[in-house]
Amino acid sequence: MPTTGKTSTKRGRSEVWTRGPTARAIKRELRRVGVRLRELRQERGLTQEQAAEAIGVHPKHVIKMEQGNANFTMATLVAAAVAYKVPLRDLFPEEEKAD
Repeated sequence: MPTTGKTSTKRGRSEVWTRGPTARAIKRELRRVGVRLRELRQERGLTQEQAAEAIGVHPKHVIKMEQGNANFTMATLVAAAVAYKVPLRDLFPEEEKAD
């Protein structure tokens, strides 16, 4: 059997999702960024459809992003920052300090 030079790679969900504390931290941060994305969109008076057009994603993806249910790429985050005219760091709200 001839080889094609390709190695088989497992595709699918990353292993980080199988690690309890890590998965919980990811979900928490996705929710926090989602809340921030919604705030920025609303501050600019945009509908989800308008935001999707500006970012370059499907409107349903904006909904998922704002709910914290989308594992967005770095490219999508950069596109959102450009669309909302904010530095990328502004998409990541600082954690509130407990007293």
